[in-house]
Amino acid sequence: MFNVNKFIDQIKPLFNNYDPKYSTLNIALGFDDNYAIPAGIAMLSVIKNTPSYNLSFHLFIDQVSEINLDKFKKLSSNNVSITLYYLNSNFIINPKTLVLHIATISTCIRFIMPKLLETITDKLIYLDSDVICLQSLAKIAEYNIENYIAGVVSDTKDMQQTISRMYHIDSTRYFNAGVLLINTKKWCEENISEKALELINDGNIYKFADQDVLNILLEKKTLLLPIKFNTKIKISIDAHQEKNIRPYTVILHYISQNKPWFKVYQSEIFKHYFQLSPWKDEELPLSGDSSSIRNYAKYLMKHRAYYKAIYYYGVYLKYKLFLKK
Repeated sequence: MFNVNKFIDQIKPLFNNYDPKYSTLNIALGFDDNYAIPAGIAMLSVIKNTPSYNLSFHLFIDQVSEINLDKFKKLSSNNVSITLYYLNSNFIINPKTLVLHIATISTCIRFIMPKLLETITDKLIYLDSDVICLQSLAKIAEYNIENYIAGVVSDTKDMQQTISRMYHIDSTRYFNAGVLLINTKKWCEENISEKALELINDGNIYKFADQDVLNILLEKKTLLLPIKFNTKIKISIDAHQEKNIRPYTVILHYISQNKPWFKVYQSEIFKHYFQLSPWKDEELPLSGDSSSIRNYAKYLMKHRAYYKAIYYYGVYLKYKLFLKK
């Protein structure tokens, strides 16, 4: 029998608060220390926008620092619980699969989450760490997925066109795996955890890694949910794209390498929740690459912040010439 517990060193409740008046939503995230802050902000956005529910967070973590874990403790409230699942070195993914900087071992943790949580909940909400919840997360849990392995949201048209040339699956139903509503019972009945780990380690290269694997395995077994539950956005330096978000958006997903927690991106949405969070006094990273620093310098110059512009152009040159970013 396949035993997913071999991938987990320890399961540890961080705190456990329960209000008997409320129903419970079970929510899972997986991340390493690089994504601890955005994961915490994603969780805070859920907490702030989902009142009158018990929120049970299951965090599958890979070498997250004690400093960040102490911050997670400060998310405690009367209806919020957090359980930590410490990943160990037995969880091995073919490194050739983790390409294009879009996947890490942490993203593949979603393969085993439903198996580990089957006895806890029939319906599990999985969230990537680069999302912000703008309305009640309970809205997604209202969907009936009894006859499906998961509720999913379609990916962008350009992604679907790319996939149509790569795999023999119905690319029009290709979904983005950053938000999943999982039927844990059917997931386990069909051995999806075992099949996913076998497929991603079979020596083939899956361009979009774990997302491709899930689409292959779950073909014709998913319920397509409205785009409001995974509204995908690619921001530029001024993050003007945020102003065009539809008012019905429930979950906003920052899908490119331009993440809103980098200081060069002027994301008002991320900044709002960051300032409400236990991490508000932490220094955020400047950028994920040198080109965004150059664009930030141009942005500052355009807004006549000349001294700052010159400074950050110098930072860009340092990254470009010496750090090879």
